[in-house]
Amino acid sequence: MGLFFYNKLMIGLYGGSFDPVHIGHLRIAEDIREYFGFEKIIFIPAYHSPLKPESRAPAEDRINMLRLSIKYNRYFYIDDIEIKRKGKSYTIDTIKTYRERGVFPFFIVGTDAFLTLDKWKNPEELVKITSFIVLGRGKDRLEDIKLFLKNKFPQLKLVQSNNLTEKSGYVYFFDQRRIDISSTEIRNRIKNNRSIKYLVLPEVEDYIFNKKLYRG
Repeated sequence: MGLFFYNKLMIGLYGGSFDPVHIGHLRIAEDIREYFGFEKIIFIPAYHSPLKPESRAPAEDRINMLRLSIKYNRYFYIDDIEIKRKGKSYTIDTIKTYRERGVFPFFIVGTDAFLTLDKWKNPEELVKITSFIVLGRGKDRLEDIKLFLKNKFPQLKLVQSNNLTEKSGYVYFFDQRRIDISSTEIRNRIKNNRSIKYLVLPEVEDYIFNKKLYRG
């Protein structure tokens, strides 16, 4: 799916397995869009995240569930760039592709994943070509990020502001609302024949059960 935008647009890339996408993903994406003033939030489902186990649902199903989830939000888009690439999904490859298109996006990532940045592919190059929106909850998470940057990436500048002035070399901390929903929890509930109502959109719930996903 080729997405091409003018480079002046404020675009956030939201990567993840989305296995499955849930209410928490959507609410956080909307909070980020509103707070930072993004004109587009693009969900980037990974084919296979290098630092995580393989996804339980096939890529096609994960994309279909995303489509069902975002269809009523005119600011949300999906790019299957990593699905089409197959193999391990590396953020730097995706960011480079966008920059080649003349787009300079901000990369949205949770604190736990960001704290593994030194294990990502070519991290020293990556931090030179993008800035990060890092999701966290409270002062403790902020302190974790500060310590990590001091020890691993002192060249990155950490700021708490919704004024996205720098498209590379910056970390913008977003103190997210508490939403205790995870894809792992949803998969476990399905496996144990428990309800997932109000954890995912009704269309996604129907899709999961019609396709018999996450049963094994």
